[in-house]
Amino acid sequence: MNIQKTSNSLKSTDIVEQTVGIYEEAVRLRRMIHENPELGFEEYKTAEIIANYLQELGIEVTTGVAKTGVVGILQGEKEGPVLALRADIDALPIQENTDVSYKSKNPGVMHACGHDMHTAMLLSAAKVLSQNKQHISGTVKFIFQPAEEMKGGGIKMVEEGVLNNPTVDHIFAFHVWPEIATGKYGFRNGAIMASMDTFDVVLKGKQGHGAAPHQGVDAIVGAAHVVTALQTIVSRETDPIDSVVLTIGTIEAGDGFNIIPEKARFRGTVRTLNANTRKEVATSIQRIIEGVASALKLEVEINYNETVGYPVTMNDPKFNEHAATVATDLFGEDSVQWLSKPSMASEDFAFYLEQVSGTFVFLGVGENPEDPMKLHSDVFLPDEKAMIQGISLIVGLVINTTEKI
Repeated sequence: MNIQKTSNSLKSTDIVEQTVGIYEEAVRLRRMIHENPELGFEEYKTAEIIANYLQELGIEVTTGVAKTGVVGILQGEKEGPVLALRADIDALPIQENTDVSYKSKNPGVMHACGHDMHTAMLLSAAKVLSQNKQHISGTVKFIFQPAEEMKGGGIKMVEEGVLNNPTVDHIFAFHVWPEIATGKYGFRNGAIMASMDTFDVVLKGKQGHGAAPHQGVDAIVGAAHVVTALQTIVSRETDPIDSVVLTIGTIEAGDGFNIIPEKARFRGTVRTLNANTRKEVATSIQRIIEGVASALKLEVEINYNETVGYPVTMNDPKFNEHAATVATDLFGEDSVQWLSKPSMASEDFAFYLEQVSGTFVFLGVGENPEDPMKLHSDVFLPDEKAMIQGISLIVGLVINTTEKI
């Protein structure tokens, strides 16, 4: 899509200039949030910082959405669509191991996934946009979402009506990405991140003495067979062109070297890139576990998605290409990197994209993308300079989305 600018629209050079002007404030915001990390659905101080900042900008604010979420609404001075912008605000249960002056003050909790930067960028963009309402067509909805990390805050926000009143036409978000160099964006049409489902399995046999295995029913041997058999879903039941990752993350059984335990428990995740494969894998997991357990005389209990499962994060090609055009207009063709492969990690922004068209973009923060700092690492510190690209793209997307795409 070509961006059509009227004579009184905000130019890309103006957007970048205003972003550079607010950069130091964005850094201060990010570091304040980084110092005070909070886990999912416990982000009370973070929510207070967000709400106070938006209110000072004259933006209409709603708090307590999905417990600790915050929503701001800014009305432009021209007619146009409703564009939602989302940032996740929760931290991880990780003890920070950096030596920066603004390291976490909360023991065992850290912003190790860049959500502090996401929040600071969206707040900073809100400030720029609040000062340019005359250039905005339609309504901007700022969504600050709790509990992205494995707690499904996104689906709770959707269930509580965050995409309504007013009804959202398009939605946008991004994630800092250390495997992409600072100054670049990662775009991909269609699937950009995988679905993620969880399973928790308990096998029950009969306790016995290690010297008399025939008198017991060995849950450990059963678990070993099941875990091995589950991998045939990937190697023998899935089209080799498709993608499935099935990981067993924990296995627990027994407490004595000469005792056959009664129970064994294992837990894992499965990730796919399309909805049909996701359903088929879920069915196969249950069939294989029940079949192997029955063959080995074990009782079985399967809890699939006991908490929440994440869909595939699926970008709308039209809106995605519109966002890429905005990025190109801001920073040139070299700033846009089209990704050949999706990530097999997951993201609960997918719940929003199931309801409305939009896009999820990777924001390069890699000072050394060939040897990137890892997300969820206890020393993860994304390159703050990338916030210039992040804030600019948010502002540019709002200014240049003048009609429903």
